[in-house]
Amino acid sequence: MTTESIIPSFIGAPVQRREDPALIRGTGRYVDDITPAGTLHLAVVRSPFPHADVLSLDIDAALEIDGVRAIITPEHVSDIRMPPTPNPDRNVPRRFPLVQGRALMPGDPVAAVVAESAAAARDAADLVFVDYEPIDVVGDVEEALDAPPIHDGFESNIAYERGRGDRSEFDALEGPVRLSGIVEHPRVVPAPMENRAILAEWKEDGLTVHLSSQAPQLMQAELAESFDLPQSSVRVITPFVGGGFGCKFDLAEEEYLTVIAARMTGRPVKWAESRREHLLTIGHGRAQRHKWEVVADSDGRIQGLWVDSLVDLGCRHRYLSFITITTRMGTGNYDIGVYGWTQRGVWTNRAPRGIYRGAGRPEATLTIERVIEAIARETGIDPAEVRRRNFVRPDQFPYRSRAGYTYDSGDYESTLNKLLDFAGYDSLRLQQDAARAEGRLVGIGLAAYVEVCGFEDWGAARIQVHGDGSVSVFVETLDQGQGHRTSFAQLVAKQLGIPVEKVKIEQGDSATSPYGWGTSGSRSLAQGGSASHAAAEKVAEKAKKIAAHLMEASDADIELVDSRAVVRGTDVSISWTDVVGAALAGNVPDGITPGLDEEIHLKSGGLNFPYGVHLAQVEIDRETGALELQRMWAVDDAGNIVNPMLAEGQRHGGLAQGIGQAIWEEARYDEDGNLVTSSFVDYLIPSAVSLPLFELQSTITPTPTNPLGAKGIGEAGAIGSTPAVLNAVCDALQTDEIQIPLTPEKIWAKIPR
Repeated sequence: MTTESIIPSFIGAPVQRREDPALIRGTGRYVDDITPAGTLHLAVVRSPFPHADVLSLDIDAALEIDGVRAIITPEHVSDIRMPPTPNPDRNVPRRFPLVQGRALMPGDPVAAVVAESAAAARDAADLVFVDYEPIDVVGDVEEALDAPPIHDGFESNIAYERGRGDRSEFDALEGPVRLSGIVEHPRVVPAPMENRAILAEWKEDGLTVHLSSQAPQLMQAELAESFDLPQSSVRVITPFVGGGFGCKFDLAEEEYLTVIAARMTGRPVKWAESRREHLLTIGHGRAQRHKWEVVADSDGRIQGLWVDSLVDLGCRHRYLSFITITTRMGTGNYDIGVYGWTQRGVWTNRAPRGIYRGAGRPEATLTIERVIEAIARETGIDPAEVRRRNFVRPDQFPYRSRAGYTYDSGDYESTLNKLLDFAGYDSLRLQQDAARAEGRLVGIGLAAYVEVCGFEDWGAARIQVHGDGSVSVFVETLDQGQGHRTSFAQLVAKQLGIPVEKVKIEQGDSATSPYGWGTSGSRSLAQGGSASHAAAEKVAEKAKKIAAHLMEASDADIELVDSRAVVRGTDVSISWTDVVGAALAGNVPDGITPGLDEEIHLKSGGLNFPYGVHLAQVEIDRETGALELQRMWAVDDAGNIVNPMLAEGQRHGGLAQGIGQAIWEEARYDEDGNLVTSSFVDYLIPSAVSLPLFELQSTITPTPTNPLGAKGIGEAGAIGSTPAVLNAVCDALQTDEIQIPLTPEKIWAKIPR
């Protein structure tokens, strides 16, 4: 038996990641590993003030540094069109790669230096003298409502106001339980292992950019528009990406500056972000404040929910449209009859608010799960039972929520039941009672979540079959560690009956990949994977016709299995390579074109809505307020799973990020507007020793929206774990008056004495 014949190629198999050997050996190439001859390096001169007028720049001393080739100043970029298009009606100002007279956040780019080495560029940047006149800082989002506008030409710091629902309908509800509260969603930083990086080259045929990105095709379109080029003259290449979590889904000022520098100098120019720059200026996540009101029956059944939210946008636009997801997922897993909300986006002198893992769903979930816990505490009903009584029932799907989305499929109660049984919930409560009798602060926290995935409801893939029978699959999605090179190969290998080893996934090059939206919102498998699967189906159908022609059989009787085309029920077969050879030689039936290549743009049936329930157990030290997360259970439902090993890895990573947000992570500014968490010494992220072993199980409710029946899994852990941990701490302290991150100082102040 050959090695190839024992390599699993079926859907649902835990196939080892094919990406890992290159990563383990250090042979995987990232953008910063690519340095063509003659490459220059860019360093950014940044404002030390969060809000200041720039009175003058003096670059003379910087120009004296050996190796400096150019210095980019604000006037060099005043004609560059960065997205979005200014919209005075929504109070969205124009963006520029460098400040135009006024710095709006700490670290705002004021100038850029281009030199022969990164060290020379940094040295010269330190010598650029900028004369600043500081202005009062607009920091807290509530204070910003009445503060002078930070953007010239606008009347206020309110970028937009939106709302939905009838407040009078909510006020008319007469339920005996009427509660209100506030949920803070602090700023957090994506912090992938690989920071942003770009290498730009202007050539005779146009612009070539190597970019650490989540969506090369979208970046190609953006650069072409901004620099007045046809898209055919812009090529974006993305090699290995060391994590993205949303922050690499658009282009920021530094990437524009690198392209401008390459155009100015006629040489390749590279910029690689430092960790401090990342923490200081990247699009931060979350940054919302929710004020909620709920009306419920005495049995815990919710009649109505109202949420007023303020969103700290920072100083400039980064994907405003994603923020509406929070309000549209505001009812969570629950069937709530009356729901309404208002939302105001507000400019402040802080880093832009950008996309971060979950992009709106974690914020919605944390709020609604705090509401559920408040109802449970007020009514004395067990939190699990309150959830059960309010869940959308299986017979209600497809379910149109009052928030606006139509959920595809689900059985929330079954998933809750499985978790309670799996974790031994009743036993945990008894153990908790015993611990409390001893004076110990033990808490148990539940959280249910549902999220929305599969945005841009189509995907694209192209399959090229080579003469030796190997296959290249060009996809529009792009992984940043998720394992697409493995899972997509499984899908194609299954259809063609060949080993996974024979299938190579090609991605991340706008010159070869079909057009698409890249990877965000856990859309990859549902859209790009489904397209790869559908394209492989077309190849398989054609291959069967050719095989039937060669064996004088009916194509309906042909199976592709074990690298052969077999006449079903017989010993008659030919090899896959023979079928491919005939196809390429034109030895095909009448009406069939030579070759086996196929491309498909597959439109799906819409969004999909994975869900789950998480449970956390914590204990708090009475003397210090120190928090120990003792155990974490999760039951998630992402429909059909292509590779359970990859899915488990996604769940582990998401849980770590969500727990990190609950306990440690917050981008904090002082009263003068300075970022005080500008390194990993101050911005704390979890390590392996910070977390317990996760105990995971699943339920399977396929979605009807794509041929795989698969839902997204990339964000599940980051959505459900945060409220589970917070609810556990509130349970331990018997209070609702504490916000994340759950620092020892906050906890100690709430310990009952």
